[in-house]
Amino acid sequence: MSNAHLRPGPVWIKAEWKLRTNPFPSTGIVRLGGRDAKENGLLYSPEVHAEELREVVEKFVLRMSYSGLKFGYLWSEGLTAGESDARGFGKSVLMQHVAREINSDFGEGVYRSAGLDAEDAAEVPICCVVTGFDTAQVRTLGAALFGAVEYAVNTVTDGSCLAARLQKRLVEKTGTEDVRQLASLVAKGHSALRGRTLGRPDDKLVDALCDSDPSVAADYLSQITPTTRARAGSVYMATFLLFAAAAGIDHVLVFCDQLEDLASTTTAKAKRDLEVERFRDLIVETLPMADMVTMILAMHPRTAVTIGQAWDLADLPSFALTESNDGCTVRLRPLRDAGQAAQLLKPYLREATKEGVSRPEDELFPFTQDAIMCLFVRSNRRPRDLLRKAHAILEASATRNLSRITADDVMRFLDATVPVPRDSFGRTPSVIDWSQE
Repeated sequence: MSNAHLRPGPVWIKAEWKLRTNPFPSTGIVRLGGRDAKENGLLYSPEVHAEELREVVEKFVLRMSYSGLKFGYLWSEGLTAGESDARGFGKSVLMQHVAREINSDFGEGVYRSAGLDAEDAAEVPICCVVTGFDTAQVRTLGAALFGAVEYAVNTVTDGSCLAARLQKRLVEKTGTEDVRQLASLVAKGHSALRGRTLGRPDDKLVDALCDSDPSVAADYLSQITPTTRARAGSVYMATFLLFAAAAGIDHVLVFCDQLEDLASTTTAKAKRDLEVERFRDLIVETLPMADMVTMILAMHPRTAVTIGQAWDLADLPSFALTESNDGCTVRLRPLRDAGQAAQLLKPYLREATKEGVSRPEDELFPFTQDAIMCLFVRSNRRPRDLLRKAHAILEASATRNLSRITADDVMRFLDATVPVPRDSFGRTPSVIDWSQE
């Protein structure tokens, strides 16, 4: 078919492939909380990291609730020894998935998946929040902790946010919906603390969290200035923890993503060192965080090198990937094979397929099986790279009006944009060679 007679790529995607849109994210960088399902990580397939998810529950969740774990580390190392940039392995979406699972029933389902019976699973209710650093506004631990509170009031799972579920739990526990009585109970929790604290909780946030309308707390937090978030974010976190404790929650798991942005070389060393010390001062030594919080940090080699010395000087638990630290570290591994790559792609294709179109025997359409094999080999075994390349290849194939995307099509596109992998003798492997890896 001549170029003059080719249909526009978006038209081909919709009319011939029966997809509403290109199913895959263009960047592969997850935007937690975003509305676009293909970009916000909610199309995550737990089967892709089934072994790592089991480890997260056993090493982080169970040890938080029953062994006093304060810090855990979710690692990605890269593909080769000494590789500094080990991003794109799926840490962010795994954190989001675990948080949603925990908050759906305050940990009961996660406990039971680890082997606890129903009675034991209901014994220690927990909840989970997600936060992280960035190079725009969140460059202090205080700002990151403020972000954790925002997650609790803004992130909706199955129709309600975590703060709303805690408010409902508090109402059921006390038998009253009166905001003043509920706020008084939270204040009593602070008065009962006997160790080092950050002072009084934020009364306005307490009242907002105790309100039956979750938008009250969201609106209040939205008015807090960036300066106050950075300087006093820990106070807002302590306030949220007192509210959670009043609702009967003993432990709060805090996932902290993008630690590399705190460790960025654009941040002065003195500031980085000070913020690392605050991990000790706030999370380990200050109530109620010292009693309630377990923090799981996303780690990779560049981050470890940049903050390692300060972390050791602050006498914080080691994040080294050693046998002695096995109980507090989980290593997120590269994709193992083409089957795992296919498992990653299928939810995106299902989500984009038009209603009424069923392909139970061809879930990877318009890709063929050998196309997925090629895509896996040429994606550095990283989920982010795989998704990016799937997006670009599908876009290019639609522009060419291809009926299916085969291994030859994948190779043709990637050979034009990405260096071809070669073995130690300079030979280019064939598709058959790749399938044997």
